[in-house]
Amino acid sequence: MLSALGACLNPLKMVTYFIHPQDPNQRIYVLLDICHMLKLVRNTLAEWGILIDKYGGKIQWEYVIQLQKLQDEEGLRLGNKLKKAHINWKQQKMKVNLAAQSLSASVADAIEFCANTLKIPEFQGSEATVTFIRNFNQLFDILNSRNPLAKGYKAPMSLTNKTTWDPFLTDVYEYILGLKNTSGQLMCKTKRKTGFVGFLAGIKSMNQMFHDLVELEHAPLKYILTYKMSQDHLELFFGAIRACGRFNNNPTTQQFTAAYKHLLLRSHIEGENGNCEKRDPIDILSANGDSCNVNGKEVTITNAALIRKYDLLEVSHAEMEDYSDCPNISTISPYKKAAISYIAGYVAKKVKASIICTKCCEALGSERTHAASSFLALKDRGGLFMPTPSVFK
Repeated sequence: MLSALGACLNPLKMVTYFIHPQDPNQRIYVLLDICHMLKLVRNTLAEWGILIDKYGGKIQWEYVIQLQKLQDEEGLRLGNKLKKAHINWKQQKMKVNLAAQSLSASVADAIEFCANTLKIPEFQGSEATVTFIRNFNQLFDILNSRNPLAKGYKAPMSLTNKTTWDPFLTDVYEYILGLKNTSGQLMCKTKRKTGFVGFLAGIKSMNQMFHDLVELEHAPLKYILTYKMSQDHLELFFGAIRACGRFNNNPTTQQFTAAYKHLLLRSHIEGENGNCEKRDPIDILSANGDSCNVNGKEVTITNAALIRKYDLLEVSHAEMEDYSDCPNISTISPYKKAAISYIAGYVAKKVKASIICTKCCEALGSERTHAASSFLALKDRGGLFMPTPSVFK
């Protein structure tokens, strides 16, 4: 159909627009849904296991599996959201967040840290994989920007930040064109080419749209939020139409018209969050208020029964405190030290926001504090809160 209209998705001679039939001065651009393209790229890498970049480096899904396995064994995550659901993605293959979190900058940072700093053998040779993940993460951010005040690659496409995203789009376009399978065939020519071709079409279309809508004289826009071109809006609209038909997923023209009118009339009406609010701090009366004397202490009947049933021993308050279970910081592995330093920064930042004492705030840390670990230095993009060594310990 695109060929008949005048567009072409052949990567070597790609044309991502066609002329409007009623207005020769207007172009209609072709954009494949970027969220779906990211899922297809994740699916291809996970199922095939290995891809080859244009420099001959091996891009392996196994590194993501090993990272999840390591985090599961250690009990702490290295500043990412990787879980078993991301590895067993086939059970939830339509969830975009699983694909986006698997191919995220935080996963790339964790793999790089395990390879270069911790020197873990399972992560050696992961440079090509880290580059692949970072490229698609940043490309997805550019083609899915939502917030006009965002920074970096998540910022809208504008003239002020063109020097940031324009060179990257040029480089990543050539990078995707050079990706191959283990047989040496270009990914853009294999049976699993859709995700990669979709990203190429997105790059080309957004560059041309930016020129037409922002760069030209008397252009109507100052910037482009690329999420506005997402398929999500249509999906939400169609979902609302289907919801009006209850069990009927295929409405007739009359039913569609009625549902559309209903949405137009009710789209700005907000419902209440609940029927009532709790206004008085009154708790439900306890049914076991009676107590008895055990070893000279008042103990409730329920607790006394539990003590007899499980043969519990009385312990001192010191043994019951949480700090008795905390391991010595000197015996913690380098992996856990890195994870704890990242968590400590988050906790210190939240605590600092709720206090006004200047000395207390200085004791917690700041964005200018020296990094407590090499992992924090790797994660820092210019605004990461750094905890002081005392908070970390």
